[in-house]
Amino acid sequence: MTTETLKTETGAVDLSGFLPVDETTLEILTADGRKTGWTIRLAGPSHPKTIALNDAAARKELFRQKQIEQAQVNGKKYKSEEKTPDEARRETVQSIVGRILGWNPINIGTGPIEFSEKAAEDLLIKPEMGWAYVQIAEAFGDEKRFTPRSATK
Repeated sequence: MTTETLKTETGAVDLSGFLPVDETTLEILTADGRKTGWTIRLAGPSHPKTIALNDAAARKELFRQKQIEQAQVNGKKYKSEEKTPDEARRETVQSIVGRILGWNPINIGTGPIEFSEKAAEDLLIKPEMGWAYVQIAEAFGDEKRFTPRSATK
């Protein structure tokens, strides 16, 4: 593709077709690649939910760095927050769940599960749902998933 095809009437190069979309849909697949019918709406990198999550994570890290710096200035040792493996796993799942916008109801033998952040967290923290969790996590890392189709041509 040449830059001439991207120029607008003003002569400026138009990159708007390459900006990420706010949301996309992921269909969860079985281990052998078959469609399950479970579709999940995911927030893209510029979606307000994603921005809020990133801001919260940045604030948390800045606060931690400030505590370390204050401890060093005061000649004290910094004692990091201790987490159990379950707490660490739950925090990781929460970071993924925070970018899920919704899904169609599913049933894993316990009746229909409608989307809510609590339901998503409770479902995706289960070791037996790891296969679905991995697909969702990988989808967030797939930049092309959030690129408009016209930009990929």
